[in-house]
Amino acid sequence: MSEHKSWSSEWYQDIFREASNIAMSHALTALSNMIGEIEMEPPTVEVLPRAKFLAMIASRGIRDSFVVMFDITEGLSGLTILQFPKKSVRALVSLLLGMDPEDEGMDEMGRSAIMEIGNILISVYTDILAQLIGEPVSLSPPKPVESLYDAEMELARPDLRDVTEVLAFKTRFYQANTDVESFFYLVPTKDAFDKLVSRLEAQIESIGTKGDIPGSEGAEAGMNTDPEENGSGEG
Repeated sequence: MSEHKSWSSEWYQDIFREASNIAMSHALTALSNMIGEIEMEPPTVEVLPRAKFLAMIASRGIRDSFVVMFDITEGLSGLTILQFPKKSVRALVSLLLGMDPEDEGMDEMGRSAIMEIGNILISVYTDILAQLIGEPVSLSPPKPVESLYDAEMELARPDLRDVTEVLAFKTRFYQANTDVESFFYLVPTKDAFDKLVSRLEAQIESIGTKGDIPGSEGAEAGMNTDPEENGSGEG
């Protein structure tokens, strides 16, 4: 059995960081058509030990935030989790529905609106994963996370029981005085993790002479989130 690969090299993280930047530029083009012109900060990528990952989800709140899970069903294997902290949930509800962000609780309409935003972010991240591994990547329907126990139970599955590293993507976008943070966690099985690293190694070799990452064409255009300048408004 081959030795499990490590993410100690900043090189791999740089590839993912750039891929995340490309992905979000396209996502924000779509989001701008829903809520107007948006600005974004470059996404950050962090490799977390399993325990720190769980602590991070808990520290950002679960019951009073928005957290959903998706199984990876094609291309890779494992789990993805999308989280909007409480402050960001209120900001999104205000932007999308015109409600007071100080209102307590979130009704079904609010959850549906936030899930629509979540679907855009999730689809873009799966698209970039597909580009990196050169295969389609598909996810299951979303599963709500009501408590830390729900996440811990998923990680106790036989295929995830031995997972030691989780990739965490943090994205911040804002409009006027309202800012939103979202967190996307990729929890790959060990086989999927190694497959991903191997494909990234191949990408590094292939881009060595090109100076660019596959899928980056048009990335700068995607960073322009003004619907008027983007014309058709298709994300």
